[in-house]
Formats: sequence, C-alpha cells, structure tokens
Amino acid sequence: MWEWLKLSFFSPVVNIFGAGVLFLLANLSIVLGLLFAALIIRRVSDDRRSPNHILSWLLVVVLLPFIGVPLYLIFGGRKSKRKAQLKSEVSRYAQTLSVRNAHSDTEVQAFSTAATDQFCSHGNHFELLPDGASAYRRLLHEIDQAEHTIHIATYILGDDHSGQTITEHLAQRASDGVKVRVLLDSLGSWNRTRLARYKIRKAGGEVAMFIPVIPLQPQISTNLRNHRKIAVFDNFRAITGGQNLDNRFLGDWPDAERFVDFSLVTQGPAVAEINRTFIADWTFAAKQSPGDFKELLQYTPEEAGNSTVEVIASGPDIPQDLLWEQLLRIIQEFKQSLTIVTPYFIPDEVLLESLVVKAHTGRRIRLILPLRSNQRVADIARFRTLSRLHAAGVEIRFYTPRMMHAKLIVADGIVALTGSANIDMRSLFVNFEIALAHYTKADIQALEDWAQALEKDCISFREAASDPDFTPSKTSQDLVQLLVPLL
Repeated sequence: MWEWLKLSFFSPVVNIFGAGVLFLLANLSIVLGLLFAALIIRRVSDDRRSPNHILSWLLVVVLLPFIGVPLYLIFGGRKSKRKAQLKSEVSRYAQTLSVRNAHSDTEVQAFSTAATDQFCSHGNHFELLPDGASAYRRLLHEIDQAEHTIHIATYILGDDHSGQTITEHLAQRASDGVKVRVLLDSLGSWNRTRLARYKIRKAGGEVAMFIPVIPLQPQISTNLRNHRKIAVFDNFRAITGGQNLDNRFLGDWPDAERFVDFSLVTQGPAVAEINRTFIADWTFAAKQSPGDFKELLQYTPEEAGNSTVEVIASGPDIPQDLLWEQLLRIIQEFKQSLTIVTPYFIPDEVLLESLVVKAHTGRRIRLILPLRSNQRVADIARFRTLSRLHAAGVEIRFYTPRMMHAKLIVADGIVALTGSANIDMRSLFVNFEIALAHYTKADIQALEDWAQALEKDCISFREAASDPDFTPSKTSQDLVQLLVPLL
C-alpha cells in the first residue's frame, strides 16, 4: 500500500519536474543565445561596423550560441586595448620630434591626414622596385650591407628557396653582431618557420610571433593579424609594400607564376615612423617594454632627398580607421581621375556608394584587378560590386597573365597610396596595415607609369563577362554574400 501511495503521489511530481527540466534544456540554447547576444551587442556596436555585420553576428550568436559565441570571441573583435596602450607608450617616447608636420603645399594639405597623429615629412628619398626580382636583390643587398640593425616584419616567411635564402642571410648578419629582429605573423607564417626561427635565434638574432593562432589571453582575438610588410636597415632606410618573403613574391630567377607586385625604398625622416610602427608591434609580440627602445624611438634620420611622404599606420591599435578615412577622402575629393590597383576588391558600403556617386558625375575611375586571383571566395564576393560599378561607368580592367598582388591608388597626379592593405574589409577594418601617401609629382608619375604598364595585358569587364566561366553561379554569390559582412 505504501509503495502504491508513494508512486501515486510522487510520480506526477517527478513527471512535472522532469518535464520542466526537459523544457529548460530544450530552450537553453535560446536563453543562452539571448543572454550572450545582450552581452555581445555592445561590443559589436563599439566596433563601428556596418548594420549587416552586426546583424550577421547577432543571428549566429542567438541561433547557434554554442558555435556563435566562441566564433565571435575568436574572430569578432576589431580593436586591441592592450596594443593601443603600447602604441601610446611608443608615441610618448617620440613626442620630441620636430618633423611631425605636413608639407606646406596646398595639394598635400588637401589630402594629408597629418593632423590625425600621422607622420608627414619631406626630405625623403624614393625608389621603386618594380618586380619580385628587383625587390629580392635589393632586400638581400640591404641585409648584407646593414651595419648595426635589421628590423623585418612580414605576414609570410616561406619555407622555400626565397624564404630560406633570406633566412640564411639574416642568420649570417646576426652571427656578425648585427642586431636582427624578425617579426612574423603566427597565422600567415603558421607551421612553416620553425627551422628559420631556430637558425636566426641560434645565430644571435631575435624572432617574435604576432598573436598566436589560438591566443591564451581572452582580450586578444585571433582575428587580429599583422599584415604589415616592413624592413628597416640601420634605422634610416626602409623597404615597404605588399610582397611577402616567399617564392610567389620574390626571386631573381624566371618564374611565370610569380605574382606581379612592387615594393618601395624610402630613406630619410619618414623611416622614423616606419621604424616606430615596427617597434610598437615588436614590443607587443615579444613582451618587451617600449622603454627599452626609448633612444631609438626618438631618433629621426637626416634628409636624403626631395620626396614628401606620409606614413599611415592603421589597425586595431588605433582608435580611428585612418587608412579607410584617407581612402574615402581621396575618393570623395579627387577632381579628374582615380586609379585603383588591388588584388582583392570587397569595399564596404560607404566606399562603394562614394565610387558610384563619383562615377555618375563623369569623373574617370579606373579599377585594375587580376582576372582570377588566388582567392576564389574573394573573386565571387566582388562580382556584384563590380557589376554595379561597371553599370555606373567605372572602367574595370582585368589583368590576365597571372596573379596581380599590387596595391596602389593614384588620384589626379597629386597623391598616391602604396603599402600592404587591400581594398577589402579585413585590410581596412581588422588587420594591422601600413601605407605610405606620396605627394611628390615625380614619385607619383613613376607609380602611375607602373600601373599604366599593366594595361597592355588587361581586358575590359565586358570582355571578361563574355566568358561563361567568369560569372559565378547565383547560388555561390548568395552563399558568399552571407559571409562578406563577417570578413
């Protein structure tokens, strides 16, 4: 009887409790999704990304919280407070500089961002290295001739002939007593630099890896990659551009598949800011104090030419999106012609609308892209944007022989932008990048001539679209379009 009474009384209670537990478990993902969405929405909004970007993340977090939350914590962040603090320390040590001012020319003032904590100086030497062979030879020459300091930052150091040769030269100079510091991005150089790092360190050099692929610090996002390409020798000569240190970019032997790209040599006061950018990145990655570099941070090289150059460092360590702002300013203010050369073209809505409006006013806009890049997803993502620009009257030219990796913008023959950044949302809003703005007519003409030389191997958008294989399927466009706001 007692057993029957217990079952009669407790069974409904157990059933109700069990149903409640099942209900909670069944709806736990929704509850957690809403909770995490509420916690993350402020951080996403603080990133100042587009509404599409915010909506995409919120949908992933709410509907799939156990997947979306870890993905956001790994890939969603856009600014680094720790890195910004280090940059502030570096800037404080450099406050005694007297050359932090814009050139007095009206044309420079029209486009310069020098009032926004950037570095604009005249008295620099400019030299164009027009291909991978000249850049390779010059890089090795500078490494071999350096007397006391070599600072190199790159996204990729290849485990191939170019990468190994550069590594051997760096190791030799380190063994000679030259201070060698090499900064590698952990993702870009992932799983291919162990031997190179060992050789350089064994010879007395230093190597640091920028943000581990799986960072242990919760405030650091693996999404924040160092895409800068910097080489500074003896603190007075620098090589910048978009070329990584591997066979695809560099080499003085014939290679039909080598990417079309260029680098620049700068000598003079502008190198001070390029070197400070490297040191800010180095102290962060190597966990060193900027105070260890105080004397070097306050050093400014002597004038070495007549070129006016502005150094624009952009990335998660800077509150503003300075490179994006400069690009937007150029697009909105140019009067006659604008040329954009880039391997990947996925602009945000503001840049796209600015280009469309400018094209509608009859200004000449020329866009030079590889017909097929080495990133298929990027080629699919660009198609709708290019179709709209073509309809607006933008001249779209596709370089056909091979991959074209160069980054160059020239406006009205009075300003040019070079550096490591592509015209995509990752470069402009997420990556650590560095660019040079050039304001000297001879320098701009040399860069414009380089771009013009590509034309003979280009076809128009209309010609490209006549090939059925050129147009991505509507399904692939729709799928990739969902990913674009998350880039």
